[in-house]
Amino acid sequence: MEDKRAFTLIELLIVVAIIAILAAIAVPNFLEAQVRSKVSRCKSDMRSLSQAQEAYFVDWNSYTKYDRGGDNVWAGGQPVIEGWKQLTTPVAYIATIPRDPFGQSRTNPTTANPSAGLYELGSGEVGIGPSAPQADGVPDRPMQRPANTYMISGNGPDHLDQTRGTAASGVPRLTFAWNEWNYPWVALQANSPAMVAESLMLIYDPTNGTISWGDILRFGGQKPGGQVFDVLWTVTSR
Repeated sequence: MEDKRAFTLIELLIVVAIIAILAAIAVPNFLEAQVRSKVSRCKSDMRSLSQAQEAYFVDWNSYTKYDRGGDNVWAGGQPVIEGWKQLTTPVAYIATIPRDPFGQSRTNPTTANPSAGLYELGSGEVGIGPSAPQADGVPDRPMQRPANTYMISGNGPDHLDQTRGTAASGVPRLTFAWNEWNYPWVALQANSPAMVAESLMLIYDPTNGTISWGDILRFGGQKPGGQVFDVLWTVTSR
């Protein structure tokens, strides 16, 4: 007589339950590993951009222009990027302009305010700051030259730009305007306790959760005076 053996329904259910438990453990860890990898890539990209900026500074005694990081065009067809473009032509200080892996989804992009797929750059002169930004649609703007300090910012894992300050519809913001086009923020009080406290909220901290508030930042050139800049230059990647 042939001996027929098979799994019982209970055994199959136990196996399915074990697989589901393992998947519930493995999938979040896999997603977190992806985020951590992208954060590492951001910091590596910023190091490369910083090295290119320093090479540019040696030749021109100034860092490149403010750059909002949009890799598309204004409504009139003019290119958005200016500062990064100066690192590639006519002299190639960097081979290619890296893309922000957390970009292209900041706030609510519109035709007049396209999303930023590249890192954003702020540059200006310590104690004076940058020139006043022009309205959207203007392909370039005046710049305080020479620029002896700069910041590079990326969205971070929450895909939102926290540097812009004030509240927007459905988008969490910080109180002060940490915009790259305002850097080095000469209009703000660099020793204000409120600003110092908020500067720590501005920076992405993985200990608050893999996907959390804050942007990935890097600073270079001359450090402006004040406690805010002491904190930012100490905490962010250098």
